[in-house]
Amino acid sequence: MTHFGGRWRVVAIGVGLLVTAVLVAAQPGSQTGSSAPTSAQPFLAARAQLDQTVWAPEVLAQHYERRFVQLWDLLLQGDDKYGALANFPFATLRFGLPAGQESLDLGIRRTTYTGTARNLSPEAWGVLLDRFQGEGYVIEQTEWHHSSFEPPKDGRDAQSEVSAVIHAVREDPPHRVIVQARLAVTWSSLVDAQDVPIPNVITVADLQILDRQAPSAFREVFQVASTATQRPLQPLLVEDLDGDGRLEIVMAGRNRVLWNRGPGQFEAAPFLQEDHAIADAAILADFTGDGHLDFVAVDTTLYPLLFEGDAGGQFTKPAQRLADVQFKHPKVFTASDIDADGDLDLFIANYKNSYTDGQMASPYYDANDGYPAYLFRNDGNGVFRDITEAAGLGAKRFRRTYSSSFVDLDDDTDMDLIVISDFAGLDLYLNNGQGQFTDVTDTLGRDRHLFGMSHTFGDYDLDGNLDFYVAGMGSTTARRLEGMGLGPDDKPEHNDLRSAMGYGNRMFVRRGDKFGVAAFNDQIAQSGWSWGTSSFDFDNDGDEDIFVANGHISGKSIQDYCTVFWRHDIYTDDSQDNVGRENMFDFVMSPLQDTAISWNGYEHKVLWMNGGGARFTNVAYLLGVAFEYDARAVVTDDLDGDGHVDLLVVEFLWETDNHTLHVYQNRLPEAGNWIGVRLREAGPGLSTIGTIVTVRTKAGSQMRRFVTGDSFSAQHSSTAHFGLGSQTEVETIEVRWPNGRMRRIDRPDINQYLTVQSPVGTH
Repeated sequence: MTHFGGRWRVVAIGVGLLVTAVLVAAQPGSQTGSSAPTSAQPFLAARAQLDQTVWAPEVLAQHYERRFVQLWDLLLQGDDKYGALANFPFATLRFGLPAGQESLDLGIRRTTYTGTARNLSPEAWGVLLDRFQGEGYVIEQTEWHHSSFEPPKDGRDAQSEVSAVIHAVREDPPHRVIVQARLAVTWSSLVDAQDVPIPNVITVADLQILDRQAPSAFREVFQVASTATQRPLQPLLVEDLDGDGRLEIVMAGRNRVLWNRGPGQFEAAPFLQEDHAIADAAILADFTGDGHLDFVAVDTTLYPLLFEGDAGGQFTKPAQRLADVQFKHPKVFTASDIDADGDLDLFIANYKNSYTDGQMASPYYDANDGYPAYLFRNDGNGVFRDITEAAGLGAKRFRRTYSSSFVDLDDDTDMDLIVISDFAGLDLYLNNGQGQFTDVTDTLGRDRHLFGMSHTFGDYDLDGNLDFYVAGMGSTTARRLEGMGLGPDDKPEHNDLRSAMGYGNRMFVRRGDKFGVAAFNDQIAQSGWSWGTSSFDFDNDGDEDIFVANGHISGKSIQDYCTVFWRHDIYTDDSQDNVGRENMFDFVMSPLQDTAISWNGYEHKVLWMNGGGARFTNVAYLLGVAFEYDARAVVTDDLDGDGHVDLLVVEFLWETDNHTLHVYQNRLPEAGNWIGVRLREAGPGLSTIGTIVTVRTKAGSQMRRFVTGDSFSAQHSSTAHFGLGSQTEVETIEVRWPNGRMRRIDRPDINQYLTVQSPVGTH
């Protein structure tokens, strides 16, 4: 329990940092200066009536929540974070004593506290903060989420529960600290001059401190910033375009490629010889079967275009129209050989924004009212044919989809399909080997319902089977409403599925021949409003960790639009255009559009460290990757080839609708041994997509499957990286290509990348 000066100082940092954050007042943003358009009045009046009746307890909860909104705003915007905490009004602060300490990997310690043995007055609280500040700790980040509320009743004061997190750092000697707790707040009957309620007793429950005495493991080495004149850079694709063993970074939206000249040197150049403004999804794959990567995207013509590539990773030929089909908002491309004929087939799905033209996804838990997805069979010679309906994918093709992948889920050597959609969640289809798909989504039960944003694959529980992790929206507001039992009586199914839709992320693990949610799913469910996600063994210990990018819209105030979404927007139930409703949405959302308020704002990125297949811990801040900006695309790849997987994150800038790419180098000194495999396209039946790489050691086996369409508006390279931990010897590496061809390498040297050539022939 080092080094705060003994146990009391650990309590001081935990309670000191954590508890303060539960205190101050912030005035919510307001809609000012205009009145609602006349055609919006019936919709606004209906919402106002519901707020006075059905939602009255939640409206009251928002009144009490202002205290924590003020605190969070002060901590975000002010320079004196300790002053903001010290001035938070309360009568008594209660917290417990250390109950135990646990050592995790990488020198990380977890200290837990129980009971309410200590009481602090506001004065004693201030002394505690002064001491902590005097020891050199800087409070960098905080979060305060109002997770439950009980209105005052029968003489009992109002009660709240607030989930609080504080991130603090001391530079010399280096020490990074995460303080997290559940704050049980009993409110007094007092208010301040701004009519903001004042807490009476704050009890710090479930207090735990995670700390690591080391500097950040990840360091930002460069960024590609946005400008007013540039297009958004997504999709983000990473691949070795020219076969020299170094990974390039493609920012396809801006038609730019960063050629990797190594070590750590990148040279910017145009990506396509013909500049096309493309949508924020695309794919690199060998669709022509010549062994060279091609590029498929949709530009402003709305048609899918095929750009042929050459051996040097150049795209100099004019684009070919892949199909006479137009796409409104293509959001995901995934490819695989679905019918075992040796060439790559293609699935393209659309997203459809809600609110636009007054329409809303309907129903919010199973919307199938978007723009159509298409499955194209590759018949060779640049001919692609729409087989969506014939292949069994017609019934749910109108999802509002964010990510999809072809992948062999049931180990029968054919490519199945997973589709992740907003307002619908997960759809799962099994392939019969001939490109015919059967919908088996119902086997997942209620767990398939979520606001699906992205997904990633890995063997997370270390049983040798492929699992997958689906990122969605974890909502504090939904949990608060669920706890109060609120909802209109005429929408029972909407109310019933709220807990599932607002629960957050799901990890599906293989159980026999089916998938089910992992027993430890609660540990990795809540990461905020999640977007891109990626699996990688950042510490080379032999199990796969998960990075999640989150944060939707961060405005001038943390006051959250989310309560309006859950009280009203999800009950709209009409995906038809409506001018009056459009005017209503414009009026209600104007503070959000002006960034006066937030919607799931200032959510810190999450790094779930895998603790041996059954326990995950968020260590993002301790490793230096808990960024506060709103993020979207994520890719993890070893850009500098040193065996430490690096991190690429795209920041989304709401006010300009633009992106900034951040590149972080992994410099973790404690990382274990490793080995990697690089693959190249080699013609029909020998694509990297669908290839499986297996590494066997005395400790067991690890497997990687190459897929596309995972993460969010992104694509990973055809490089497989395996952490080995303390293992110093690899027994075998096996590579199995989609056509069944195998290559085996016995006892390769470790701590290197091997370029594995595909066997000759297709049979």
